[in-house]
Amino acid sequence: MPPGDHPALPCRREPRTEAHPVPPTHDEGAHMDAFTAGLLQRIKAAESDLTLARESGDDFLADVEQAELDDLRRLAAEHGVRVG
Repeated sequence: MPPGDHPALPCRREPRTEAHPVPPTHDEGAHMDAFTAGLLQRIKAAESDLTLARESGDDFLADVEQAELDDLRRLAAEHGVRVG
């Protein structure tokens, strides 16, 4: 190959712009993946921690736990995970 010549490079694809679909909700009895199980476990722990913070009278900790719980519930809703 003469100097300065370069082999043809493959075309670069344009980035995908379509939105990722939200997965279907997880029905009772359906297979629960690790993400869903972990998320539900974190929600349960946050609910418990929030209750303990409120019972101990720690308003700051209660606010922190409430914010954590709100974030986890938002994440669940975005991924179609039903929180019961």
